[in-house]
Amino acid sequence: LDAAFDAAFAAVEACTDPEHGRRRCDLFLELPNRRDYPDYYVIIRHPIAIKVIRRNVKAHRYASVADFHRDWRLMFDNARTYNEEGSLVYDDACALQRALEAALSTATGDDYASPMGSQPLPAPPAAVAADAPPAAPAVHPAAPGTDGNEPGDAGI
Repeated sequence: LDAAFDAAFAAVEACTDPEHGRRRCDLFLELPNRRDYPDYYVIIRHPIAIKVIRRNVKAHRYASVADFHRDWRLMFDNARTYNEEGSLVYDDACALQRALEAALSTATGDDYASPMGSQPLPAPPAAVAADAPPAAPAVHPAAPGTDGNEPGDAGI
């Protein structure tokens, strides 16, 4: 298991954005700050970040590569649920998922490719009235001084 896990982390950490030269995984290392993004924790039922996955590996919480892969998919699906299609974070989630699944497939000989967005979207918060107009898509707000599509923007 450790070899597959190590290969997966290495692939994710090596995945860069060719346009900006930044590591795509940096936006996924830690959970969003609850104070800065309170709506994230309303929309996303099971938040998870790379540091959580790494901690789970060290604590031997994954009985199989499939269990490990499931947490990564949850993280990528969370990012695609919270961020608009075409946004930096959404695109990073897709690229990272492809890199991770290629590494797992190579390391294990099994096919770990899965569809992008394999987690169903969460139900809207109960506080939204049934007759209220639909809300705009939830997007991670940009960090101060950015336009929401540059390195340094908020992550997952």
